[in-house]
Amino acid sequence: MKPSESIDMKGRLTLQKRNAAGELVEQVAADNSIMLSGRELVARMFIHKAIDPPIDPISYVAVGTGTTAVDPANTQLQTELFRKPINTIDPTQHVTTTSDKKIKLTISAELDFNEANGALTEAGLFNAANAGVMYNRVVFDPINKSTDFKLTLIWEIVF
Repeated sequence: MKPSESIDMKGRLTLQKRNAAGELVEQVAADNSIMLSGRELVARMFIHKAIDPPIDPISYVAVGTGTTAVDPANTQLQTELFRKPINTIDPTQHVTTTSDKKIKLTISAELDFNEANGALTEAGLFNAANAGVMYNRVVFDPINKSTDFKLTLIWEIVF
């Protein structure tokens, strides 16, 4: 029997609410879907020198209030509310090997007390401050972001 391997990329978003004292108040997790545009972005990374203009890496998280189901053909959030640069990715800390010999990348961003306040229901990763390529999208139950807490978004993406 031949060994088999699953090559599908997958991701999971964890949202952490923290109060002014930095205490974890609530944590919610949701699996996300990799968009066709995100899969194309990864495929194009293999031929980076042949692409004009070159592809920028994932560098922004966006949140919104859209509630429509994820469609692999999505290229933007349904209703984007706010976009912010992700935290710097240190490969020695954020790229690890899983027990089943896959690579896991951890990406995070923190929405401060005065950022993205409202009933958030969707999030995605992008490679530009405006528009750009949407790598993934996730829809989740509403999190009512307010000035009372910070919200940390932590993505774990497995290749």
